[in-house]
Amino acid sequence: MESQETLDTGFTENIDDKLKSVWKKYLKRIGILIIVNTLLFGLLIKGIGTFTDNFLTALNGNLIGYNILGFILGSIVALLPYKGLPYKKKYLRASLLTIMAIQYIMTVGLILIGLMSLMGWY
Repeated sequence: MESQETLDTGFTENIDDKLKSVWKKYLKRIGILIIVNTLLFGLLIKGIGTFTDNFLTALNGNLIGYNILGFILGSIVALLPYKGLPYKKKYLRASLLTIMAIQYIMTVGLILIGLMSLMGWY
């Protein structure tokens, strides 16, 4: 019979592989949302400046601001229990999910602004 240490090591490696594949999936989604939000902000927001100014503002916000906010809020979200994982392994997952949620909220907001522009309300 195998020792307990060998069994624990195999189980841990399996979880690590699953976490890495999930992290890659989240990073792809976040990247797509950053591109969409940057372009929508540059095209839809009026009154701030030119398209270039809007585009650079959105790029700074999406690449720096929302990510910092996501990592700060992710440190709080990681305190919630999840499958018995230690805080160290939950932190990156929680931060990526928080960043993705922020990006989704921004996407919905920009889509609503686009709809309001089509209706003539903005």
